[in-house]
Amino acid sequence: MDLAFELHDLVRTLDRQADRLLRRHQLSYNRYVTLVITAEHPDITGRDLARAVGVSEPGMSKIVRQLLEAGLIDDGSGVGTGNIRRLRVTRTGRRRLDTAGRDLGDALDRVARRLGIDPDALARTARALHDELRNDEPPTSTEHCS
Repeated sequence: MDLAFELHDLVRTLDRQADRLLRRHQLSYNRYVTLVITAEHPDITGRDLARAVGVSEPGMSKIVRQLLEAGLIDDGSGVGTGNIRRLRVTRTGRRRLDTAGRDLGDALDRVARRLGIDPDALARTARALHDELRNDEPPTSTEHCS
């Protein structure tokens, strides 16, 4: 069994299932992630959001427009700030984010428990693996030869 393949495939499956579950909350996965990041970083710009979510700036503009129209975020930019938006989650957006996040977490927790896995232990393991991968240096060509 190939760990890298299994983890990449798991992430793809999680993304697809999250997208389906989030539709019940009138959110796509990218809109949900945008709300999460905006809630954690009030007054974030669209450019910074695009980088954080991993989409183009035009793609983020569309997501931001949809979230603004739905009343889930607002633009706190002051007069004279030009085209730079300072985005914040509204109370309605916070409620939607909390409900959708709870549904996402509960769904995955149920699957883990069905398999006899403690969700908190799994989350700690996933976090440790993720932290290590972010801090790990790519192997040099000589390391491949050993």
